[in-house]
Amino acid sequence: MDARLQKLIDQIRRTAADAGGLLIPVSGGSDSALNFWLCAQAFPEKTLAVHAGANIRCREWYNSVGPIVFINTPGKYAHREEMRWGYFLAMSLNKNAWLVGSRNRTEDLLGTYSLASRVATYLPLVNIWKSQVMELCREIGVPEEILTSSLRADPDCGRPPELAEISFVKIEAVLRSHEKSDVLATVSPQERAYLETLIKRNAFKRAIPIHGISL
Repeated sequence: MDARLQKLIDQIRRTAADAGGLLIPVSGGSDSALNFWLCAQAFPEKTLAVHAGANIRCREWYNSVGPIVFINTPGKYAHREEMRWGYFLAMSLNKNAWLVGSRNRTEDLLGTYSLASRVATYLPLVNIWKSQVMELCREIGVPEEILTSSLRADPDCGRPPELAEISFVKIEAVLRSHEKSDVLATVSPQERAYLETLIKRNAFKRAIPIHGISL
């Protein structure tokens, strides 16, 4: 097994030992697929995946990892994200489980995650770059269909067409410019300006909850 995978599994075993269960929303994308696999490896007896919808791509792969339940997609389209996370939170409370989010470091620094998704308070992948997520997914045999879905635009998951057109390598080069100056040279001025605007626009999320001053 890749040493990075074992390190993540060990970290989950240490930090989630007191959890009554681990409830992992899975979308059919690479981040939640890796998250589910890692939690199932660490705690197979208390890990449960949940998907909002009647089916999920590559369902056989998920079934091979661990149990998965399907729920009706709640709410009208305009509020579906909020309703979905509200349902996940209620479900985790009913099961005395921790709600596990799949936010990665690239997404965390860009701030492209929804405010509703912040109800997930356990984030095993939050310090893992998206490019690393893709590498580790290939190591554990995540189907190519799931990996390919991570390259397509998905506004519901915070990935508009403009962002989907920029490779993960370039996005991370901007986020890690002091470390990857050679890669940064491949980022066009237009791409960098867009990414810098996105980072600035979403910077407030990293300070939530925002505390007022005392008098």
